[in-house]
Amino acid sequence: MNSADIAIIGGGIAGLSAAIYTAEAGFSTVVFDQNKSQLRPIEHVQNYPGFPEAITGDELLSRMRKQAESFGAELKKEKVAAVKTGETNGSRFLLTVADAEGNERSFSANYVIAASNINKKPLEDLGIETEVSPAVPSGKISRIKGGSWSGETNVPGFYVAGLLSGVPTQSIIAAGQGTQTAMEIISKEKGKAHVWHDS
Repeated sequence: MNSADIAIIGGGIAGLSAAIYTAEAGFSTVVFDQNKSQLRPIEHVQNYPGFPEAITGDELLSRMRKQAESFGAELKKEKVAAVKTGETNGSRFLLTVADAEGNERSFSANYVIAASNINKKPLEDLGIETEVSPAVPSGKISRIKGGSWSGETNVPGFYVAGLLSGVPTQSIIAAGQGTQTAMEIISKEKGKAHVWHDS
């Protein structure tokens, strides 16, 4: 059975931000992504600092994927079909993941970060309730009930990032919140506040 310290469900801007930080901090990190980020089809992302000429959503995500992989994160084109809690392979969570053909396999992780508003099945499996997010005017996006900026849920080791935490849809906010979620996990595991300074 494959395993990682941290499994991230969703490879959008929040999930990839979290992956960059957890992988750089030395935690084995796997991102399960179906390439359905809401940012991907955007032609002109103009509200992300550092790109005054704008950038496409697809290019921004591509750069973030490369950055996460450069620190050791693995990106898998698989869907997380189910999540269970309980000691498995020395980890807190057992995930059932499926490829595009529907072939399933088991995967274990000590932490899970749900960063996909499309795949709510893992939340349902763990009894985590969602509600319509008031931060999104369309009313199409859910957030977890009782969520926080840190991403913690009432299930130990299970976090949410991005829109599921109730943050607005701006990509810079989702990136920052995904980073905050990663920092919460890293600091908890290391037993002290984690700081990553550029060299």
